Amino acid sequence: MKNMVLLLFFFISSLSGSTVEIKMLSELLNSFERPLSLFTKVCWNPSMKLHYMSTLGNLEGKPKVNRFIDANTINKHNDYLNWHFIIFIVDINCPSIEYFLKKANIAKKFGLPYKWVIIGKPLNEDGIVPREMYELDILPDSEVIIAQNNGSDSFKLSMIYRIRPQSEWIIENYGEWTSLSGLKKVKLTEQSISIRRKNFHRTPIKITLVIFNNKTKEDLFDLSDFFTDTATKANYRQVYPLFTYLNASIEFIYTDNWGYYRNGSFNGMIGELTNGRAELAGTVLIITLQRIKVVDFLISPSPISLKFVFREPPLSYQNNLFLLPFKSTVWYCIGAFVIILIFIIYINALWEKKKMVDDKSKKIEHVYLRPNVSDVTMLVVTAIAQQGSSLELKGGLGRLVTFLLFLVFLLLYSSYSASIVALLQSRSNQIRTLADLLNSKLELGVENTPYNKHYFSAATEPIRKAIYQKKIAPPGAKPKFMDLEEGVKKLQKEPFAFHMATEFGYHVVHRYFYEHEKCGLQEIQYLDNTKTYLTCQRNTPYKEFFKVGLLRIKETGIGDRENRYFFSRRPVCLARGGSFQSVNMIDFYPVMLLLIYGMILSFAIMIIEILLHRRQMLKNNVF
Repeated sequence: MKNMVLLLFFFISSLSGSTVEIKMLSELLNSFERPLSLFTKVCWNPSMKLHYMSTLGNLEGKPKVNRFIDANTINKHNDYLNWHFIIFIVDINCPSIEYFLKKANIAKKFGLPYKWVIIGKPLNEDGIVPREMYELDILPDSEVIIAQNNGSDSFKLSMIYRIRPQSEWIIENYGEWTSLSGLKKVKLTEQSISIRRKNFHRTPIKITLVIFNNKTKEDLFDLSDFFTDTATKANYRQVYPLFTYLNASIEFIYTDNWGYYRNGSFNGMIGELTNGRAELAGTVLIITLQRIKVVDFLISPSPISLKFVFREPPLSYQNNLFLLPFKSTVWYCIGAFVIILIFIIYINALWEKKKMVDDKSKKIEHVYLRPNVSDVTMLVVTAIAQQGSSLELKGGLGRLVTFLLFLVFLLLYSSYSASIVALLQSRSNQIRTLADLLNSKLELGVENTPYNKHYFSAATEPIRKAIYQKKIAPPGAKPKFMDLEEGVKKLQKEPFAFHMATEFGYHVVHRYFYEHEKCGLQEIQYLDNTKTYLTCQRNTPYKEFFKVGLLRIKETGIGDRENRYFFSRRPVCLARGGSFQSVNMIDFYPVMLLLIYGMILSFAIMIIEILLHRRQMLKNNVF
């Protein structure tokens, strides 16, 4: 009988204790003030579980999902989309709880975005962190609340985490719950964990950087060689304050490229992140579909653009200058006018010949214009070319027609010549797309960097592929990859388009270009997306700390200060028309062609005439 009473006492005590736990849990969950999905692992009896479900069902923010789970169903919640609202509730006193927690740890359930509420052992037992949780990866991004019974129907609430696995536990006071006063959270909990846990206690953080010159490793702040590893130097100056913000130390990992997918894995900087050797990348990189699957992108600290830059070429590189002075309609009108003039002059010459024949007293001189098409055409051509003619019309009407002929073409010639002079100094603005660049007479070059070599050689879009195969790396020729300074100097002196990081390239432009040479600089983007980002290891527990710290650096103006120092904007044109360009071969190339073709045609006609003459002589000798 005594044993029965004792057993009943323990049952009522446990029932009462569980009821207090349920009340505490309901108030704690209600304090989150958002809809929740609850997954519970407890060892209560069925009646207490029913009471638990009904109590939580009456909350203002009624849980969308409320299920009991075990080690075999720990991953069943993956079907739910609102992961940020998932909370695990676990009783540490349950049998085999250690196995359950290990399964959860393997499944990475202790990091973001999940939350945990652990019903711990009484406050006077085993400290705040239960022995069963010593091997768990509860890191700075974890939200794990330990609720410990303090006696007298009250619970002490603590949050636990550590900077690294196996490092010392850090305890945060979350608050207290009592049956009389309810839940009282400390003010510190109003801050997000990325703010209140930003002290890493000098824990080393590994950062990977892209470095091409070993001298840069000696001092990343040394700018004596400004154009070597410029991107890394600029980015590191913005990342360095992050370690002060987090009170962390730095460990460097250097690599010689940004990271590309080769033989089933990534190399370079991306490889260091995906293999877990580094947690943060200190050199920016471009987003690609392959990269976005393996690393997390943080912020875009620097306005780096990759573009083809070229000076507007002379107009003759794109057009025949000698057709541009007049519009097509004007040329058609001039052609029609010439035909009409030939017809009028021919009629006039025919009329004068008829008068000469009728008037026997007048002798027909050899300077009279004969009424045949070739002579009339030559007269009009000499007028067009502002040359005199040995043949002329003698009558009053004929002289009037001749005067009008030469006057009209004098005015046309003056307008044409003035336009040609202006066009010789003009620049073409017709190159606006990659297709225009491909079909232009400009030579192309690319800055010699790993990312340019990768993206140009891997291009599949027809125009981009043609640019690489025809103008960058044509078969049998050396690929046109060159240093930044060499490319910019070539851009200054030749009709040349250079693909470069414009913010660094314009530094060199400011150094070498005269003011008038800065005018007419044009840009064409080759890559679809060149916005660059700092990245970190995927699912690292420090991601939110990195992001918040980097955003603070950007907001305080430190990033803007470094960007202004390292990155140059496109030069402003202040002296357009300040120079005179000499005429080159391309400018009068069409005229040279016309002269050569004319000479060839004249020789051909001469040979035909000689042959015809000999044939005629043979006929005369025979007959």
